[in-house]
Amino acid sequence: MKTLSIDIGGTTIKSAVIDNSQLFDKKSFPTSKTLSELTELLQALIKSYQNNGSIEKVALAVPGAVLETGVVKFGGAVTYLNQVNLISLIQSFFPGKVVVENDAKAATLGELKKGSLQDTRNAAALILGTGVGLGIVIDGRLYKGNHQQAGEISFLVRDRRVLGKDSFVGTGLSAVSLIAKLAEMLKVPQDGKTVFEELNKNLNSEAEKMLNAYCQEIAVLCFNLQTILDLDKIVIGGGISQQKIIIDKIYNSYNKLFLVSPLIEQTLRKIPIEAAKFKADANLIGAAEVK
Repeated sequence: MKTLSIDIGGTTIKSAVIDNSQLFDKKSFPTSKTLSELTELLQALIKSYQNNGSIEKVALAVPGAVLETGVVKFGGAVTYLNQVNLISLIQSFFPGKVVVENDAKAATLGELKKGSLQDTRNAAALILGTGVGLGIVIDGRLYKGNHQQAGEISFLVRDRRVLGKDSFVGTGLSAVSLIAKLAEMLKVPQDGKTVFEELNKNLNSEAEKMLNAYCQEIAVLCFNLQTILDLDKIVIGGGISQQKIIIDKIYNSYNKLFLVSPLIEQTLRKIPIEAAKFKADANLIGAAEVK
């Protein structure tokens, strides 16, 4: 079945045709500012893909809690999605099957079915983007929680005292914000690939310090998740996961936490932390897996 998968993120909307876990005809656009703008974009986008071939299903990955009816609650970084029934909206101009899932949960489902979380019993996918998403696998199945909000890690407090929005994981550990800050520091465009190319070419101690601090906090987050959920593996997704240096720094920082006390090494086992197989495309691949 050919599926048109659409990932509505806080910064960018991405789309692609998914056929047997392969992506074709990828496109991306800045995220629409209003629901009416989004509706116009989706209608035009779906029509353009239909003109180029047969699309049997449309799958959407979105921020926020998603009910089985297709209603989005809260909408995360895309606040105007709150209380919108996306299945009904899409079906008003597309006659085929429509499915909707939370973006991090979609990414986790893709990794569980076809990616790096296959054959894991308890695992997690940490998605680093405009905010921070988390998908949880318990007993080999995607865990959503009673209110479809398991994994809303953006609201986890990262500071000892709550002093503002940066005290929460979703804002304070935003990969998009990190890239913007690094780009300003390095005086290059706000593009992840460009930023990391510049970091590799020219040593900048302040930029390196910022990157190390970010990876250290992600490592602590992974460590805390392991202590709570007894995980077998954690995969890192989102655009920034394409940078091997990020994964290496996170894992090195994670390993150092075990050296703080002999009791930690005696009690906990180290688990793999690696890039998601589908990296920045995990949301698109996973959304297509939603039944």
